[in-house]
Formats: sequence, structure tokens, C-alpha cells
Amino acid sequence: MARNRRNLSLNWIRALISRDRDDSAGARRVGISHIFRFVLVASVAVIVSLSWFLIDRNESYRVGSPSPRTYLAQSSARFVDRTATSEMRNQAADQIVNVRVRNERMTQVVRERISALKESGELDFAPPQVLEVLNGVSDDVRSQIIAAVIDVAERNYDKSINWTEQTGVIWDSLRPVDMPQADKNIAFQILDSMLAPTVTEDPEMTGRLRDEVSQRIPSVVREIRLGGVVVQQGQTVTPAIAEVLRNQGYPDAALPWKHMVFIIIVTFAWSHWLSWLSGRLDSPLSGKEWIYVAVILLIDWSTQRWLARWDIDSLSLLVLTGWLFMTVPTTFAFHVALGGGLIGYLIAFPGMTSTIAVGCIVCGVASGASILYMRDTSSRIMIWRNIFSLGLCLTFTSLFVRWGLGLALSWEMLGTYLVLSAFWSSLVVAVLPLWESVFEIISPLRLLEMSHPSQPLLKRLQLEAPGTYHHTITVGTMAEAVADKLGMNGLLVRTGANYHDIGKLKRPHYFVENQSFGDNIHDRLAPQDSARIILSHVADGLRLADEYKLPGGIKNFISEHHGKTCLGYFYNKAVAADREAGGDGQRIDRDEYCYPGPIPQRRETALLMLADSIEAALKGLKNPLAGRPELEKMVGDVIDSKIIARQFIDVDFTLRDLSAIKTAFVEVLMSMYHTREVKPIASSDGERPEDAARKTDAGDAGTGTPDEADTGKPEDGERGVPAGSAAATQGAGGGVDP
Repeated sequence: MARNRRNLSLNWIRALISRDRDDSAGARRVGISHIFRFVLVASVAVIVSLSWFLIDRNESYRVGSPSPRTYLAQSSARFVDRTATSEMRNQAADQIVNVRVRNERMTQVVRERISALKESGELDFAPPQVLEVLNGVSDDVRSQIIAAVIDVAERNYDKSINWTEQTGVIWDSLRPVDMPQADKNIAFQILDSMLAPTVTEDPEMTGRLRDEVSQRIPSVVREIRLGGVVVQQGQTVTPAIAEVLRNQGYPDAALPWKHMVFIIIVTFAWSHWLSWLSGRLDSPLSGKEWIYVAVILLIDWSTQRWLARWDIDSLSLLVLTGWLFMTVPTTFAFHVALGGGLIGYLIAFPGMTSTIAVGCIVCGVASGASILYMRDTSSRIMIWRNIFSLGLCLTFTSLFVRWGLGLALSWEMLGTYLVLSAFWSSLVVAVLPLWESVFEIISPLRLLEMSHPSQPLLKRLQLEAPGTYHHTITVGTMAEAVADKLGMNGLLVRTGANYHDIGKLKRPHYFVENQSFGDNIHDRLAPQDSARIILSHVADGLRLADEYKLPGGIKNFISEHHGKTCLGYFYNKAVAADREAGGDGQRIDRDEYCYPGPIPQRRETALLMLADSIEAALKGLKNPLAGRPELEKMVGDVIDSKIIARQFIDVDFTLRDLSAIKTAFVEVLMSMYHTREVKPIASSDGERPEDAARKTDAGDAGTGTPDEADTGKPEDGERGVPAGSAAATQGAGGGVDP
């Protein structure tokens, strides 16, 4: 009991440590995603700031300064020329002089004086000196002077607004009168005393009248046709021209704070979405893969922004989609290409709403079409052709949308797009090996190269462990066929299968598929030694993978294809030996007979585990399967054994997925291991049908030797499990707990 409690405590501690490791791995992934978001946001801020400092600040327009280049209209537009409108309205307002208003009280006083002078000759308003001079002249002269005064006063009493103007009006009226100058002087003196300014200016009424007149002048509307010149190089940029340029999407020389803050917020929100999406993938991105995604995003954004200085849509989205759809999961690649492409257009064309609208459609088409175009990547020329075809698709999409929106179109634009499509396609193919080497990513090209028999490790397997090599080929073929049926990455599964047992190269003859008939070296070893050797092939495989610089995605197949299953046969053998020696078997540590793991973390490695176990189970059968029902039972038993052993708890296999996997394996195995039923017929010499059938079976078999299961060899190259045993039917994936 005490020993059992101790084992339970040790198991609990190990489970706690395992959970802590899982938690630390999750925390590490979260930390990497945080760094990824920070890098993207900081990069956006740097790109926008540097592009302003190096490009826009020196090459963009300023109000009141000469234009640094000739700006052409990106789209047809009608706009109000505010400067011209203001000038015309000011001219109309200037035509209005000050509005004058009559002073009724003073006018009445002047009228009364005129009336009194006409009726009674009253001159009380005149100065005494003038009256004295007037009294000293003859009556005829007096009458003539009074008549002239009355005439001038009646004609001019309401025409002056000040004394100076009144003086001029009086003399202008007296000048044509036929009388001596001395008499005119007397008349002037009398008029100057009689009259007074009776008109005043009203500024308020003058302002209202001017406003009314100016508003009657219509606004000056100008029209710029597509491709027309907005401003010539060297021409002064007026506020009106600056407004037109802003409406056309051309940035000015001011630091675009608002635009930069907007892009930073959008990038921050979008990076959160990518982090969430990565956590929902079958295989979350590693740290190097996050760096890789960030690097190619920065390449796309920087290229797009740099070429935008010449008003060129660089189609650098081809680079983004080309690299992404070949190296990361399709779902993740779709969202990165869509969101990253849109942010690239926002960075490259600030304020150009029409170009950004075109970019939105182009990004959507590129992300969706890449799923179709990037399916066939079996060769470099095929990749180049697919990306170039995608470039043609984006070219005609962009031109069509521009035509529909009434934007600029030209044969030069078409030629530029075609040249860029060819260039980006070549760049994707040329640089892909660099990304594979630096970031350990796995592209279809690399998988094809790695799965070729001429690869050094595979060549060693053929020569040093031929049985293991044929085992990996069989497992890979079977797993790839099932993966293709389920929509998984069949090429990755096959390549992983080719390398999953490379650790057997260290001691090839300790594994049954490389042993001579009837000679099982494990019959001469202690069970703990056999278990140690067999278990070590995983660690040996990882060391070889590091030595030959295999990517991390392939290493996962090496470390996860047995998960944490145990070698039940050797454990039971050790327990039996301990009991024969007088013990109770409790001192045998079961964990020493189990693989270190980890359990499968990805659907592809879990599928390989099943294929490996099913293939070994088939080899371990003492009698061939009679038909589909037995095959279904065998495959179902292997799948159930892995579920019971909790090997798939980190893989999101649903019951429907497992049912589809079982059906796919059965269909593949039926095609791979089918048998022919030959109906016995009697020979012409009267031979019995049974004897004829027996000869026919021997002829079909090709040899009279028993099958492998009858040799007594272990069914699994990694265990000494006798063929036909219960453990043998449970698969070669390390077995399950007995």
C-alpha cells in the first residue's frame, strides 16, 4: 500500500510538472504574440514617420510655396474655386459706395430759411457783417443777389454731407451765374450761412447692401478631368489648389498625425485578431514563424509605401500571398494577406480614398484566389506560373475597378502591372529557400526535396536500415492517402513519415524489420535494456534531425509519433521476471517503459501515429484479414487504444473526425492489401479441385515460405511483442497500457 501511495504521489507530481510545462508553453505563446503585436504597431509608426521625414516632408506641396512636381488628377472632379469666387464677390461689393441718409430735421430747418427768404426776404441766419455789406448795395443788386441765393439753395440744400463738400457745391452752382465776383462773394456768404449738411453716411446699411450684392454673384465652379493637371511644377500652391490636391488624395508636407494614429489603432486591433486565430489553429505558430510573418509584412508595407511616391500600386501583395500560402496554414494565411494587404494600402496611399477602395477589392480577390492558385506547388516553375497568374488576375481586377470608378487608366499602367507580376513571382521563388533556412519554415518545395530518396538521411535508411526504410515508405503512403481524403496536408504527413524513425539508424539491428529471419536480439536482452534501446530511438532521431538541420515541423513527427505510450510487452516481461525472482513486481517503474512524449500536438502527427500503429498491427497479424468487417474492427481497435491512452487530448479530433479517419484508413487499406479470390477448377487429367486450388495459391504466393507472422518475430520493430499476441493487434505505436 505504501508503495502504491508513493507511485500515486510520483504520478501526481509528474502530472503537475507536465501541466506546468503546458502552462509555460501557453504563456510563452502568449508572450510571443504580445511581442508580435508590439513589433507590428511600432513598425507601422516607424514606416509612416520615416516616409514623411524622408519623402513627404521634402517632396510634398506647401500652401504658398512652389509645387515640387506636377500633380495630375486621379479622378474627374468638380470643385468650387473659392479664391476666384471671393475675388468676384469683392469686386461686386466694391461697386457699392457709402449709403447716404437724409437728416430730416436739418433739412426742415434749411427749407424754412429758404421759404422765409422768398416770402419776406428775412436774413436772420446771415452774419451781421454780411447783412451790413448787403444793405450797402443798390436795390437791383440786392434783388439779384437774393434771387441767386434762393435759386442755388433750392437746388443744393440736400446734397452735402459736410461743410467742405457744401462749399464746393455752392461755388460750383454760383460759377455760371452772370454777376460780378463781388456780388458772388456776398451770395456765397449768405448761402454758407443758410445751408447746412443735410445728408449723413450709414455704415450699417452700406455693409448690408454690399453683402446682398456679393451673395448674388454665383460661385465659380471649375472641373478637372481625369489625368488633367491640377498644378504645374513650380506653380505657387494656393489654398484652393491645396484643397483640390487633398481631395485628390495627395498628402501635404505636414506630419500626418491623424493618419498615423488611425493606422496604429487598426494594426493593433488586427494583430489581436491574428493572435486569437493562431490559438485556434491545429498547430499554433512558433516564435520563428511569428517573426517570419512580421518580416514579410514589413517587406510588403515598406515596398508598397516606397513605390507609392511615384503613384504606383506595386502589387507587392503577390509577395505576401505567395510566401504565406506556401508556408503557414491556409486559414491563417488568408487573414494575414487580407488584413496585411489593406494596411499596406492605408500606409502607401494616405487620403487617396479611391485608391484605397481599389486596394480593398484587390486584397479580397488576392486572399480568396490564392487558395485556388497556390494549390499546385509541385515545382518551382509551377509556383512561378501560379503567382504570375494571380498577378494577372489582380491586374485585371484593379483595372476593371478603376474603370468602374472612373479612375485613371493607361497602357503604361497595364505594362507596369505585368512587369511587376513577373518580378514578384521570380522574387518569391528565389527568396523562398532563404526563409526556409532562416526561419525553419516548411514549404511544399522543401517537402518535395526532403521526401526524395536521394536525401542523405533517406539514403542512409535505404543502406543501413532497409527494413525501416520500407516501413516508413509504407506508413507514409498510407498516411498521405488518408490525409488527402480528409483535406489535411498529405505532403507534410508523407515527409514526416519518411523521417519519423531515423533514430533507428543508431542501432538498426535492434529493430525487427531490420533483423534476419528467426533471429530476435531481444530474446537475449533483459527487458529493461530492450526498452531503453527501443525508447531511445526518439531521442536519437531528434539528435540526427539537429545534425542534418531538419526543420521543426519534421522534428515534431519524430518526437510525437509515439506520444507517451508505453512498451507494455517489456513492462509485463520485467514484472514477470521480478516475480520469478521472488519479488512482487511493484518495484518495476512503469515510466521507464514509456516514451517521453509529447503526445501529438497536431492533426498530422496524430494521423501518423495511427498509420504507424495500423501498419504494425497488420504486419503482426498471424492470419490475413478475411474481409472488410475484420479490417474495420482492427482499425477501430487501434484508434480506440489511442483514445483510451489519452494520446489525442491535445488534438481537436471530434467523433466525426475519428469516424472519417477510420473510414479513410479502411478504404486505403482495402486498396493496398486486397486479395484475389481464385475459384478452383479441375484439371484435365482428373485432378481434384482442392489440389488445384492448393497449387494455385502456392503459385500466387510466389514462395512456399510461411508469412512473417509465423516466424515468431516481434510484430513491431520497436518491441519484442510476439506476433499474433494481444498487444500486437493494438498497433506499433508503442502499444497501450496493459
